[in-house]
Amino acid sequence: MEAVQKCKELALKKRTILEQSLIQYIIRAAMAGVYIGFALVLCFRIGEYFRVANSPATYLVSGIFFGIALVLIMYGGAELFTGNTMYFTISTLQQQTTVKDLVQNWITCYSGNILGAIFFAFLISQSGIFDDVSKDHLLFVVAEKKLHATTMQLFFKGILCNWLVCLAIYIPMQMKEDMAKIFSMILIVFIFFASGYEHSIANFVLFSLALAIPHPATIDLAGVIHNIFPVTLGNIVGGALFMGAIYTYLSSEKEDRFSTKWLLGYVFQKKKALNK
Repeated sequence: MEAVQKCKELALKKRTILEQSLIQYIIRAAMAGVYIGFALVLCFRIGEYFRVANSPATYLVSGIFFGIALVLIMYGGAELFTGNTMYFTISTLQQQTTVKDLVQNWITCYSGNILGAIFFAFLISQSGIFDDVSKDHLLFVVAEKKLHATTMQLFFKGILCNWLVCLAIYIPMQMKEDMAKIFSMILIVFIFFASGYEHSIANFVLFSLALAIPHPATIDLAGVIHNIFPVTLGNIVGGALFMGAIYTYLSSEKEDRFSTKWLLGYVFQKKKALNK
């Protein structure tokens, strides 16, 4: 599959960037956290108008524009942890990168994403955009709901989320036109947002925003930790297993069968030669 090859090439490119400059890579990862923040602020400011009007379309409208975050990341040269779970699983299974490369990238990218989230929350807190919001603002409503889900719910929502996010990256790789790629990204990301799945980096941006402004006492650091750990693990499973591993297998199955058949024939011939 062409997309699998592109994923492998991107993983190699990301490894090179990280090897050449740790600082540059962290900045790229931080940019992803900031870009997600831009999209979230837009979503919650628009969605709040519908919440105040008690509109049933509140979550529908607030989620339409979140896919812009992925567009900014993909076209803006940023680095997103959840997408890298797919890239490096593919390249590692194909023996183009090592497990060490995979772990190093994931840790560095995740750390950079978090730094970007915190930096963006600081900027928003200083801008005053959310200073006068009510305690039942849509941003707080969504944050509280995420904090009170069970650990198992968060884990499986994390799997479903990154399965879709990686599809939003993978499918456009097979398209030629930029507008088609952008539309598919926004549409697929909208599916995960509207469905209520959990994205570790988006959640961290959301919680950072909520904690950086005057917020209800029900939103606290303990709740954030309760959410982030199972969601991160779920995101890894969704991206690495259900996207990276499965598509590597699907793209190499024919080749593997040929190789196995050739190997068995080679061993059989050697055995016959030794018996003579």
